[in-house]
Amino acid sequence: MSRCFAFVALVTVLVLIPGPAVILIMQKAVTTGYRGALRVAIGVLTADGVWAATAAAGVSAVIVASEPAFLALRFAGAAYLIYLGARLLLAPKDKLLPATPAESSAAIPASGTRAFRQGFLCEITNPKTLLAFTSVMPQFIPAGSSPWQPALLGVTFAVLGFVSLTLYSLALARADGILRRPRLARRLMRTSGGVLIGFGAALAADR
Repeated sequence: MSRCFAFVALVTVLVLIPGPAVILIMQKAVTTGYRGALRVAIGVLTADGVWAATAAAGVSAVIVASEPAFLALRFAGAAYLIYLGARLLLAPKDKLLPATPAESSAAIPASGTRAFRQGFLCEITNPKTLLAFTSVMPQFIPAGSSPWQPALLGVTFAVLGFVSLTLYSLALARADGILRRPRLARRLMRTSGGVLIGFGAALAADR
């Protein structure tokens, strides 16, 4: 039980640290509102569920052990973050304006699917998430434990990450009166693009 509490405490700290997913949450909160931001969080949750399943099956450990596979994942993740950032930096000004409530509701089917996909791809190509499942999590699993133990810890990681991103979504949605001002929204989106490119470049250069 003490191992479980220690794992929850560590993961809580890890998921509260802002990363690429939080930048995506902010972008969607500004441009499409709370529901768009929440769909990014659901995409991240789904990706974490996939990593939890692969960790329980031992597949993720194989990826980490294979240098070519791990490098491919790392560079794919870096390329995707740089792509998302470049889209924000190069987007026309009118594409960076916050949507009105009516526009947000009308665009939910298409933008919601896109937001989910972006959240999923951002997390599924994040090698740091993979390392959390293969390097951090095993330290909290007693020797000789049953196969359901890593699965349970993986689900715990995914749920805590989802709760964290949902809180970010709510906080940013409550601040939409300030964040959705056209000039500030444009600056935020351009800055977010630069931050995403920075995350991608750091990931590609990581050793």
